[in-house]
Amino acid sequence: MAKYPLIKTTLKERLLGGGYPEGLPLPSEPQLAKEFDVSRMTARRAIDELEREGYVYRVQGAGTFPTGKRFRQGVFRVRPFREWVRHPEQRTVVLRAAEMRATSEISIVMQVQPGDTVVFIHRLRSAGEEPLLIEKRYVNANLAPDLLSHDLAVESIHEILVGHIGLHITRVEQSLEAVNLRHEEAELLQVPPGTAAFLLRRTSYSGPRRVSYVNYWIRGDRYTFQDSFEP
Repeated sequence: MAKYPLIKTTLKERLLGGGYPEGLPLPSEPQLAKEFDVSRMTARRAIDELEREGYVYRVQGAGTFPTGKRFRQGVFRVRPFREWVRHPEQRTVVLRAAEMRATSEISIVMQVQPGDTVVFIHRLRSAGEEPLLIEKRYVNANLAPDLLSHDLAVESIHEILVGHIGLHITRVEQSLEAVNLRHEEAELLQVPPGTAAFLLRRTSYSGPRRVSYVNYWIRGDRYTFQDSFEP
């Protein structure tokens, strides 16, 4: 499993949260490789993608610097897949569902210890024969011990966590941004690499503990976000 997406996510959270002050360089690639226990090439790939998306810039001989916080605006809610896809033949294909040991980068994202057990779920959601959404999710296995005993091709993971396991979800953090699909996601969604899409990141908490962290890649040509509010 590729490690750089989680490194990229962690660095992006630090950048957006002010963890790296403007005007000062980020840790060097060797330092990041040591922190996340990966090769220097893997660390470089994460930085390359952050540069491509406009979060950082490089100065020859000086290092990599934050470009500054992106503007954030508004509040939005995203309905479950089965509600916004008005199609009689909704399908979910479970590409992978398994327990795994948290690597150093997963442990940072999930706020667990390296080596702790997490559940990894990779699903593809479709309307009829048309793939619309990719889901990659990590769940704290200690908080959801029998999650894999459920039919994940049919059941809602949120409903399993709340209704069957009895977790109380107290807070959800999410961000939405436009991205260009890499080859892996583009192939699953049956569109050319580089196609524009939405990337929705969502973290669910039960009290102070992170229950679930999920990335959704959503086809930009098939989905519109809409909200209403009183000014």
